[in-house]
Amino acid sequence: MDISLYIKEESNVRMLKVPLYIVRDLLRDRLSNSELKRIYRFAEKTTLPNIFKPKSIVIDFQNKTARCFSTGLNIETLEPTWNVKNEEVTLMNY
Repeated sequence: MDISLYIKEESNVRMLKVPLYIVRDLLRDRLSNSELKRIYRFAEKTTLPNIFKPKSIVIDFQNKTARCFSTGLNIETLEPTWNVKNEEVTLMNY
């Protein structure tokens, strides 16, 4: 199951499709520097969508925050080191 990982920078946004286990390890600070650099290198520049699709996550490395949109992550059992906000995508979002 691939997750659309949006990486917020100062004024830029990059996006990369990653497996769910990468997101779990990222939110628990369990990725090495080389893995983080690889994610950043392969991510393509894009713009933030107005409406996020399910299985999307927006991360900000500088503030260590993440907004998850119907990713299927169980935040309570994940024990993240980041500040994570989980938002469900419903028909009301469209």
